Amino acid sequence: MVDATNKKAAWGGGGKAIFRTKSVCPNGTLTKVKVRDFDILIDEPASNHGNDEGAQPLEYMLASLCGCSNVIINKIASEYSIDITNLEIDVTGICDTRGIFGHEKVKVPFPEVRLQIRGETTGSVEDIELVKEQLAWRCPVKVIIKESGSVIKESWDIEYI
Repeated sequence: MVDATNKKAAWGGGGKAIFRTKSVCPNGTLTKVKVRDFDILIDEPASNHGNDEGAQPLEYMLASLCGCSNVIINKIASEYSIDITNLEIDVTGICDTRGIFGHEKVKVPFPEVRLQIRGETTGSVEDIELVKEQLAWRCPVKVIIKESGSVIKESWDIEYI
């Protein structure tokens, strides 16, 4: 098993990788996370009794979908020699907050997640369809969100140049 904690992109897939984080929680909203050599601050806005020192945990989750989609789209494009440029990815999550506030148990906290992908390609419609199809099962963050019961409404706006 490959330990990805101290290795920078040394693991090559095909097996298992271990990802580690360590955190300290100086108060009820602030979490200081260490990931490899990076520091991440997670906090709540003042409207939720935080100091707004970082994004909220759920915002990081949605940002992870952006980042993972970018990496996987480019990985697929590279593997199939598909040129994709000027890529932009936006994610919007519609959250059912009843569980957060203790009103009732919510099985699917994000019933809807909107994934919007824009970019340009010199490739064909078929090339982009291949990327879309493989992104669905190769992006771990997307798979986790989908398997949690969320409906991912995906839209692609690709300019063919």
